[in-house]
Amino acid sequence: MRSRDEVITSPSYGGAPRASSLWAAALLLAACGCPEGAAPVAVESPERALEVCAELALTEEERRRGLMGHPPLAPGEGMYFDFRVEQEICIFNGGVTFPIDVLYAAADGEVVAIEREVPAGDETARCHPGTMQVLEVGAGELAAFEPGDRLVFR
Repeated sequence: MRSRDEVITSPSYGGAPRASSLWAAALLLAACGCPEGAAPVAVESPERALEVCAELALTEEERRRGLMGHPPLAPGEGMYFDFRVEQEICIFNGGVTFPIDVLYAAADGEVVAIEREVPAGDETARCHPGTMQVLEVGAGELAAFEPGDRLVFR
């Protein structure tokens, strides 16, 4: 098992966000009803959709910190991570005081895996290959979704 720092500081993890990513994020923020620093993201299946105002973890430091020290997420809130390259992504819930669901998606938005009810403070690395995007939401919010569904920006 790899340590959190080893995973986060790997060469494929990425550094500062690309200008195009920042521009796209700025356009999304201007067009949505989400608070500053968040964007509308949806998880879609043939039967249903979950819409979330997701805080954007765009820098290496924001991705490293994630939800550590963050107040519990209300329904419809989340955090979105873009790792810019499909790879094995490992998520930890250490330092987080509430349980979460974690969605892993490929570059095209197809859901690769979902980790449900990850306990608060859990240091276990939950790793999935073929991932470029991650969405973290409050525990239970992804109960109706499964791999093969879609993660999209609204």
